[in-house]
Amino acid sequence: MSVSRSYRGVTADERRSRRRAALLEAALDLLGSDDGDLGVRAVCAQAKLTQRYFYESFSSLDELQVALFTQIADEVALQGAAAVRGRAPADLFDACRTAFEGAYSVFQQDPRKARAAMIVSANAEGLTRARRNVVTSYADAMRAFLGPALGLGADSPRGRVTLLYAVGGALEVTQGVLSGEVDLTHAELCDTVGHLLASSVQQLTEKPS
Repeated sequence: MSVSRSYRGVTADERRSRRRAALLEAALDLLGSDDGDLGVRAVCAQAKLTQRYFYESFSSLDELQVALFTQIADEVALQGAAAVRGRAPADLFDACRTAFEGAYSVFQQDPRKARAAMIVSANAEGLTRARRNVVTSYADAMRAFLGPALGLGADSPRGRVTLLYAVGGALEVTQGVLSGEVDLTHAELCDTVGHLLASSVQQLTEKPS
């Protein structure tokens, strides 16, 4: 049986968790900078940790980047959910727009996260599964929030595909704006994604012809 020893009141597990968090924050700092240079040595120097502590938490640089991407995606989901918590989704467009605006606020409040997410999306190997998991979790969150109130058939194959398609499209539009490929103001982006999500969900309340 292993024992987690304390040092100055902090257990070994807590110290490992703090070192991992420091490495993720260092990667965010580096990816969010103008040069976006990322390497194991650079991350460790930024975190003020030796390389052995890097490999204590991550097997590779790609694993670190995927972990950072997932962390940002989780924060985006939490902010989106918080924006509509306790609200009845009576107006479909308003509900979708409000949720998206809350989610997008993560990038507005900390531009490093927008830049980091863009760079990781373009460069990290193994991100396909992480991105697929994000799309699935966001679609599930939409179903959980909107389904009961609107009586959506989101558990059907058609419903699941529709929500996955809508969320995937919203992410592509957002990525285009963040990269500068799509020229939309903040209000235009929120309106566009709000309509995209709402129109997709509306289809689930209608019987297919």
